[in-house]
Amino acid sequence: MTTSKPSTRDTILDAAETVVGRDGSRRLTIDAVAAEACVSKGGVLYHFPNKIALLKGMVERMMADISQDFANCEAAAHAAGEPPLVHVFNAMFDRHDERKALSMALLAASAEHPDLLDPARDFMSSTFQRLSEDTPDPVGARLLLLAMDGLKLSTLLGFDTIPENQLTQIRDRLVRLTHELYQ
Repeated sequence: MTTSKPSTRDTILDAAETVVGRDGSRRLTIDAVAAEACVSKGGVLYHFPNKIALLKGMVERMMADISQDFANCEAAAHAAGEPPLVHVFNAMFDRHDERKALSMALLAASAEHPDLLDPARDFMSSTFQRLSEDTPDPVGARLLLLAMDGLKLSTLLGFDTIPENQLTQIRDRLVRLTHELYQ
């Protein structure tokens, strides 16, 4: 089986994620990305004319990945006749530490450029709305989604280190409460 070579744009975004994850958003420069991607500075500038465009590209790609994960969860839930929210919670837990450094760096970069997170805000708002309305108890669903969101942010920022056994208990409780929304 042959695999296709990633596009230059994806190679650049991969390199940018590597730089940000390793060195932080302040060290993200066109030169650093070009060196990491093994492409010319002009090649980077062709796809991303400045650092902000590069950061936006990173956020957009991250949100596209998350959006695809959620769409897969919802499709699997509907096919199995199960509540979509249960599948979404499991996917969010499964993404627990994935790309944590990148998420932190993008969050830091958004302090200077709040509009960087607009795609994330739009996605989460529409997703929370859709998932909430898909339950018999939209307020309860919204409450559970906010709890999950708070857990994710707290973990990301290192505010509360939760032992693995408690994380499993929290996951199980959220799933159980979600099932109760549909009874």
